[in-house]
Amino acid sequence: MEKNKIVAFGEIMLRLTPPDYTTIAQARNFVANYGGGEANVLVSLSHLGHKTEFLTKLPDNQLGDSAVKHLLGHGVETENVVRGSSNIGMYFVETGFGGRPSKVLYNRKHSAITRIAEDEIDYDKVFEKASWFHLSGITLALGENVRKVAFKCLEACKKHGVTVSFDFNYRSKLWTIDEAKPHFKKVIPYVDVLFANHFDMNTILEIPLKNKDAEVKTKTIELSKTLMAGSKVKYVFGTEREVHNATDNSLKSFCICENGDYKTNGPIRFSIFDRIGGGDAFASGVIHGLVKDFNNPEYALKFGLATSILEHTIYGDVSTFSEKEIQEFIDSNGNAAIQR
Repeated sequence: MEKNKIVAFGEIMLRLTPPDYTTIAQARNFVANYGGGEANVLVSLSHLGHKTEFLTKLPDNQLGDSAVKHLLGHGVETENVVRGSSNIGMYFVETGFGGRPSKVLYNRKHSAITRIAEDEIDYDKVFEKASWFHLSGITLALGENVRKVAFKCLEACKKHGVTVSFDFNYRSKLWTIDEAKPHFKKVIPYVDVLFANHFDMNTILEIPLKNKDAEVKTKTIELSKTLMAGSKVKYVFGTEREVHNATDNSLKSFCICENGDYKTNGPIRFSIFDRIGGGDAFASGVIHGLVKDFNNPEYALKFGLATSILEHTIYGDVSTFSEKEIQEFIDSNGNAAIQR
């Protein structure tokens, strides 16, 4: 049996955005779309030519139907999406402009995924065909029912030899650091590829720092090396962003691994049309690169950064760019990665 499918588990939500950069207070109507961390990653990977499948629970009504159509429309398989309950998670996005930053307001406390049960997914059926599984910390924040299913997925990955990537994506609007710590620590033993920064590793995983006054780069390398020495994590990827204003940012990326540490050669400055989903696009680009060649983090690093920057230039949470389009962006911007 060919194992070539990328699977993810998480929540897909209804996104409501006031049009034309207006605020929620000004809004008299909203533009509707769908998005969510792991779902965004799969949509991007589907457009990059990968077989993908999303696991979640959605209400058995028109909103759930529309979310499924969104996924199917982007080539993401939904055969094992659980249907039931009555509410879909929602989030409101105020798109930032100039000196006014973007804002996100969640309304997802009693959504369908929080009612999911462990026995509603056939894990062996799903993961015997999978080569990669992606999860984020946002999903872990959604309650004990969701966490039980997430760890069932991780156990199935271990059983079937599936590579696991995990994006910290800590959200203070969903839970506190103290609430998050034990669950993030419990995930790490399953993870091969980690998306994190020095704050995540030092504060949430509580990995000690020898020199707390060191530069961010030095802290990140030290913490990553300590983490990799005590786990199966092979790669730590992340981005560093400089915000000039809400619609003008610079971005660079880094990778820390056993054989060397890489960074993109200088930040790329770009204009932003819609910032939501940039981190998910970075993760999808990195995963794409590693699926093509797991031993070439330099390519994955460049491809992840380019995917993220391009996603910022279109509306919505998801990157719909092809591999060719992203490679052309890399070639035209001199987005080289160098070992340090």
